[in-house]
Order: sequence, then C-alpha cells, then structure tokens
Amino acid sequence: MHRRLLPLIFLLSLTVAAAVAQYSSSSQPGVKLRGRSFADLYASQKVLLSNYCRLDFEGARLDSAGWNRFKPFTSMRVNPDFNRIVIVTMFNIEIPEQPREQVSVSYQEAGFYQFGEGYTADSTTDRVEFRVQEQGGNLLVTDITPTTPHVSARGAITWMNARIADPTTNEPERVHFKDAVEQLKKLIQPRPATN
Repeated sequence: MHRRLLPLIFLLSLTVAAAVAQYSSSSQPGVKLRGRSFADLYASQKVLLSNYCRLDFEGARLDSAGWNRFKPFTSMRVNPDFNRIVIVTMFNIEIPEQPREQVSVSYQEAGFYQFGEGYTADSTTDRVEFRVQEQGGNLLVTDITPTTPHVSARGAITWMNARIADPTTNEPERVHFKDAVEQLKKLIQPRPATN
C-alpha cells in the first residue's frame, strides 16, 4: 500500500511545485502578495483607488490643504503640478485580472478648465494610469499619468467660487471662472427633496 502512495505523493508534490512557480511568476515587480490571494490584492487595489479617485472627484486636489487628505493613499509627498482641470461626471476603476503595478481608471469627461483660457465643453472618455505599489506593507499610489485633477462639476464650482472671491485672483481669470461656473451649473442635476 505504501508503494502505491509514493508515486501519488510524488505526482502531487510536482503539481503543487508547478502551481507555486506559476503563481509567483505571474506577479509583477512592486506588487507583492505577502500571503494575500489575488482576490485580496484585487480588493485592496479597488479600495485604494476608490478612496483616491473619490477625493479627486470631490475637488480635494484643487487646494493645498486638500492634499493632506490624500496622504494615507499615496507615497507622493506633494500634489502633482497641473495647469488644467478635467471636469468629469463619473469614473470607473479597471482593475486587471492579474496583479499589476499599472491600474487604469476611465473617466466620463464633460469638459476641462485650462488656466488662462477658461472652460471648454468636451464630452469624451479620459483614461488615467495609476502606479500602485506596496510600501511598508500598504498599497499606495506612487505615480499618476497624466497628473491632471479629475473633478466633479460641484467640486469645480466650489473651488472656482472661492477663487472668484479671492482678492488675489486677477480680473481676466475671475471672468474665466465666472463663465465656467455658469456653464458647469448646467451639468448639475437638482438633488431630490427630502421630507
């Protein structure tokens, strides 16, 4: 009986060794499983990017104080520079089936605000690539391409109204902001009344 089990055990150990080799070779550098299953890593990437993109959608990147809210989700020390703000209506996180450092997020764009030029309506889909790596046992966003903020109309209007009221805003930019606010108000659906 033991002689029959020996080939079976040998075959089982070869199968396990092959599966482990395939499992470890499929992960990309920078994305370490550390005992996590692919499903756990997938869920962690989704949560990380959901938190990051939600803050961006709310307009948190548009002022320096808002960047502090991103610190638990990124290794970037400073808010990346930008001279354009993309106004979006929604975003979709496209987590790959196999763990990778690069994760895409697609945004439904309604237009963009270019500093010095104003607002332009533009209904397209915009794609942003996020680099996600494990650092100190936590998944963090380490890079974004492009670095442009992707903000809801409400978030943009709030920020623009603050810039309009700011005495340091020059008059041509103030005119651009006022025009943009009027155009963006058309994108906002009235909220249902609560009883």
